[in-house]
Amino acid sequence: MIEKRESHRVKLSTRTILSQNDILHHGKLENISKSGALVRLLPGTHVPKGADYDLTIYLDGEEFPLQFSAELMNIAFGMAGIKFVAYNSETETRLDALMEMLSSEVDIAMVEHEKYLRRLAEDPREG
Repeated sequence: MIEKRESHRVKLSTRTILSQNDILHHGKLENISKSGALVRLLPGTHVPKGADYDLTIYLDGEEFPLQFSAELMNIAFGMAGIKFVAYNSETETRLDALMEMLSSEVDIAMVEHEKYLRRLAEDPREG
């Protein structure tokens, strides 16, 4: 199966809060990319797909969490696929550093290979 994601994801397990209109949904981050995240929500959490939320990600050893405006794209079996809609430049800088620190050369090579395969499937003249 060819990967459809445009952004490289890294595994990261840490505390999160998905909030909307002062309603907080606690969860645990499973992985993150420059464009989104996968969050495991607590059992029994009901959140509407397609709605806008704020996502707060707490990083160990850091005083301030990462803050994102986000859209809930998918939810199944307690796992929420979240697309980042907006975040400030400080969060972007910190996210870039986090992604670089957690990424291995093998991870990056695999993502680039998957992108190449996707382009090749779309236009065989690419190869």
